[in-house]
Formats: sequence, C-alpha cells, structure tokens
Amino acid sequence: MKKILILFSFLIMCFSLISCTPPEDIITTNEPEKFEEGATNINMWCARFEEWQNQLNQKQRIEFNSNTSDGIQLSQTFIAQTDIDDRLRSARETNTVPDIYMISIGNLYKEVKNGYAIDISNYINTWDDLIPSALDAVTYSSKRYGYPICVEPSTLLFYRKDLLQKYANTTNVPTTWDGLLELCGTIKLGIKSSGTKGVYAFDVPKGVACAWGTWGMQQAATGGLAVNDNWDQSRLLTDGLEGYTNLGNLWASLYGNGYVPLSSGAYNEIIDDLCAGKLVMTTAGSWSVSEIMNTYKDMKDNIGIAVMPTFDGNQNVTTATNGGWVYVISSACKNVDKAIEVIKYMVAGDDTSRMEEYYKLAYYSKAAPRKSVQTKIEEALKTQTEVPSEWVQVINNVSRLAILEPIYDWDISVQVEGYLENCAMGEDVNQSLIKADQEIKSLIIKNKTAGTNPRK
Repeated sequence: MKKILILFSFLIMCFSLISCTPPEDIITTNEPEKFEEGATNINMWCARFEEWQNQLNQKQRIEFNSNTSDGIQLSQTFIAQTDIDDRLRSARETNTVPDIYMISIGNLYKEVKNGYAIDISNYINTWDDLIPSALDAVTYSSKRYGYPICVEPSTLLFYRKDLLQKYANTTNVPTTWDGLLELCGTIKLGIKSSGTKGVYAFDVPKGVACAWGTWGMQQAATGGLAVNDNWDQSRLLTDGLEGYTNLGNLWASLYGNGYVPLSSGAYNEIIDDLCAGKLVMTTAGSWSVSEIMNTYKDMKDNIGIAVMPTFDGNQNVTTATNGGWVYVISSACKNVDKAIEVIKYMVAGDDTSRMEEYYKLAYYSKAAPRKSVQTKIEEALKTQTEVPSEWVQVINNVSRLAILEPIYDWDISVQVEGYLENCAMGEDVNQSLIKADQEIKSLIIKNKTAGTNPRK
C-alpha cells in the first residue's frame, strides 16, 4: 500500500529523511511533496546556481515524486559549484557517491577517463535531437557519457549605458581592444572629474576564473589555445606568440592604468558590481542575464550586451567558450534503469516542457542543446517583450561561434592565468611568457599528454 506524506511545517525534517539538503540560503518550497513507501531512492547532486534555478530544481523534483507508482523516489543535495569535485572525491572514499550528479562540460572528460561516469548511449533515444556541439560535448570514443542541460557562452561584454553617458558622453562600446583601452581612459577621467569614488571603467575574470574565463579571448587572439590539438606542444612561443603577447600587454595596460579593480568578487557574481554602479563595463557570462532580470529588472534598459572586443575588430570569430552542465550517472549507481528515468524526465525525454520552462525562467540567457527546444524558444521569442531582443541575439551569435571548453590538463590553463596575472602586476611580458611556456612544456612531459586528445 502506498503511503503519502504531505510536507508543510515538517518540510525540513522530511528533507533530512530523504537526504535532500538545500543550503540555508536556498529558499525551500512550501508545495506538498509525496513520498512512495518502498520506492527506490535515487539521489541526485545538484550544483547550486542562481536562486531561480535552485527553486526550479526543487519544483521539478516535487513534480517527479508526484507519481507514487513508479517505484522511484528522487532526492536532491545542493552543492556549491566550486565544491563539487572535492565532495565527489570524498564521497568516493566513503562509498557515498550519488546516483546522478551534475558536472560541467569541461570536467566531464575527467569523469569519463577515470571510469566514474557510465556510458548511457543505449538508454536514451533523443541523441539526434542534440545540436552537434552539445552531442560532441558528451561523446568520447563514440559513447555518450551524459546528457546536456544547457550550453552558455562564458564571455560577453556587459555595460551600463547610463554610466557610459555620464562618464564618457557615449553609449557605444568599441569592437577593438585598443578602442576599449581608449574608452577606459576617457571613463577614468570622467569618474575623477565627477569626484566619484570606488567606480572602475572595466573588469575582467580574476583568480581561477581568469584561467577559464579567458579561453575565448585566447582563441580570438591566437587562433587556438595554450597547446596544439595533439597536446604535444605549447603554442605560447610559436604560432600563438603574437596573440599571447598582445593579451599580456592588454592585462598590463588594464591594471597598470587602474582601469580595473585589483580584486573583485567571483566571476559568477561580477554582474552585481555592474548593476550596483561599481563598474561601467565588465566581462561576464551569459547566465548573468537571469541575475539582471531576477534582481535588477528595473535597470534592464540601462544595460547593454556586446560581443567581446578583438585585437583586429573582427567579431565574427570565436570570442567565448560554450560552457554548460550535464547530468551523468555514476558508475556506483546500482539502479541505472531508474536513474535513467529521472534524466529522461528532466532533460532527455520526449516531453520538452520542463526544458522550455527552464529557458523561459533563465530569460533565454542560455542556449538550448536540443534542436526541438531551440525551435520552440525561437517561436516564443517572436512574441515575448520582457527580455531585450538585442541581448538574446548577441548571446545566440556568440554561442554559435563559440568552441567547447578545452579538456586538456587544467594546470595548463592555470599557467596562462599566472602569466596574465604576472603581467597585470607589472612583470615583464616577454619574460613572463617564456616562463609560462616552459611550465606548460614541463606539464606536457610530466603528464604524458602528447597524442592523448580524445577529441582530435
């Protein structure tokens, strides 16, 4: 006999009962949730995102659990994005790995290579509905190791039209880095003459985000990334020399002239400083649109979005990577068939209504990995007036030209981060580049990466 428990005032207790552990700053829903006695518990680890997405993940769990005859009880644990790797590592040591977990596209290969994610090719029949780049993101050796939730360009130029007008007497942003540096100089003078304190012309990814948030800039500047496609040579002093030198000089100019703050919050939160008036322009990911619309909607007419500048002004090139997240099933899962039913319900089944809801709530700040969902989004965009159409157009154009996040050794990207940060702190650009090149060559030898690129 099925036993149904209704959650109201006992919501927190029941979260504990089924191992749902939303962080204290995530608002829990008061919707009633049903529990099926004797059902198999499928535990899903969800990355903590913006509040609207955390709420949606909970809502979809409650809807899934409303079926009290499928033999499946879904529970969720919310984990900070930056903690997922560490939590998974600990869970493997204690045999408490979840059945399903979210992982970023860039980190999926590590899960595959180590045998942590299983091949789900034969369990799902909607692979043909994925756009090519999304399918490539989860495919290794012709096997599919996850199902994409979303793709999103990592690097766009967000700017305040009102502050540009106030400090630089313009509402236009340039297409070249030289033009942006010139504009930053004008803005700085305008800020100084107004007597305003604590406002900067621009901001860029810092810390760990500098390692991945600049991949698109590296591609645009050098025609590639830090290593070649065979993963056996550094590109920093070969065909990437001019571009990486230009990037180093750019970082030196941005920091040396005081155009960007020396420190700032996490890249995922950088849009808050723009909306608060602490920045006139900033790099940010497309997901920032949902934060603007959810928290700063009254400011949307004063905010513009543009393609990132390039050194030659050509913006019909790659200027960002397509990041994003996928659902994977752990190799420790003992009930794969039931876990698959959860993934089908969420993102991979014939019913796309939940995905359509996701993109609507995201204010179309992300690109859909499924063709059928893209078609429905295109129809919705014809009649919606809430999100500025120029925002969506820029996001879609950048995403269309974006490359997948690289999957080579993360420490290689950290070396580029170190190079840019050294340039920012005034170290000699050429010497810093030579040092980074040497470190990358050592990593290639140490980790035996030559000829191991699974996407080649």
